[in-house]
Amino acid sequence: MRVLVSVTGSAGHANSMLPIARALTSAGHEILVVTTERLADRFAEFPEVRPILPGLLEKFAPILRILRSGEEPPPGLLEQFSDIAGQMAWVDTAPHVTTAVQAILPVAKEFQPDLILRDGAELAAVLVAETLDVPFISAPSGDGNVLDPVRVLPPLNERRAENGLPPSEDPWSIYTFGRIDCVPSEFSFAAFDVPPAVHYRQPSAEGRDGGLPAELAARIGDRPLVLATVGSEFGATQEAIDAGLGVTGGGPDPAVAVRTLVTALSTLPCFAVVSTGGMTVEDLPEADNVLVSSWVDQPLLLRHAGLFVTHGGYNGIREAMAAGTPMVVVPQDGENEHNGRRLHEFGIGELATADSPEAVSAVCRGILDDEGYATRAAAVRDAMRSLPGIADLVAHLESLAGVG
Repeated sequence: MRVLVSVTGSAGHANSMLPIARALTSAGHEILVVTTERLADRFAEFPEVRPILPGLLEKFAPILRILRSGEEPPPGLLEQFSDIAGQMAWVDTAPHVTTAVQAILPVAKEFQPDLILRDGAELAAVLVAETLDVPFISAPSGDGNVLDPVRVLPPLNERRAENGLPPSEDPWSIYTFGRIDCVPSEFSFAAFDVPPAVHYRQPSAEGRDGGLPAELAARIGDRPLVLATVGSEFGATQEAIDAGLGVTGGGPDPAVAVRTLVTALSTLPCFAVVSTGGMTVEDLPEADNVLVSSWVDQPLLLRHAGLFVTHGGYNGIREAMAAGTPMVVVPQDGENEHNGRRLHEFGIGELATADSPEAVSAVCRGILDDEGYATRAAAVRDAMRSLPGIADLVAHLESLAGVG
């Protein structure tokens, strides 16, 4: 089976796709990855990787030009950007979709895929699949969870017309052959009415038996461990800020977010590890109970942590759910706030504002002091472990492609 894998967005999107791509390769199937220049290195293990998809700035280029020109925005545009679903619907169906389709098609025609596996918010792959008349299915992604299939239908039909395709009247046209997720249906983060997912258990969710490094364990002592991260894409966020895009959700810039976390955690009776996602942050406050690192083994630390403080990316949230770790979401942008609200509904986390270190500290303290969060998080962990293995997902993809 030949599978065309299409991935855009953040590093978390790539991390969601990697286990599936690896499983397909291990099963003897051929993979061709089309992605952005920023994500190409994450797929270096595969022999065929084409960095031809538009990146973040290219996606936002049309609205950036409008804002910089001083011209009156088109009617309804600012209203649409007032909520995350509107932002996703506009950005993920903008003219860059046609640019991506035209870049992918020659590669796809040469590769002749039996199946297209797309990132949850990458919609050019839908039109490529319709053009080639091959099945397609979406992989898990945070952006995909807040993508309203009804809202994207009209602008996506405009892109269909640009590519010589007939319009669709199906409100689930981006899910014609289904969707994939790796959390149980009762803990779905989907914000809109979407088809039931094919569920699987990510290999990284099956358990990490390693203990903490001795030096770190000694520093923690008998205090609870708190892991705090700001995500792997804050470099891209800073690039967007520098380009004049600002931060989508109105959150602080990345450096401020790190300083807020260090200050907040320094006041708690815990030992905290704060990951900067590879970003260098100057003028950090000193705190004896806080270790700041550019990189951490997140799955390993989550198995030992009593609390995960996160910006709210879907990939990290799934890892914490698999580890049975309660969470506090300090949203940065995108679907982060939606994810935090969902954790509250599940009783395994809370949403905190980034207004002040005191606000973050208060929410963290409340969860550490309430054993109910840990009890409920353990139940979610058990439900995650009961999902089918990735081999079952490979078999399902084979059936979609008519092989196996």
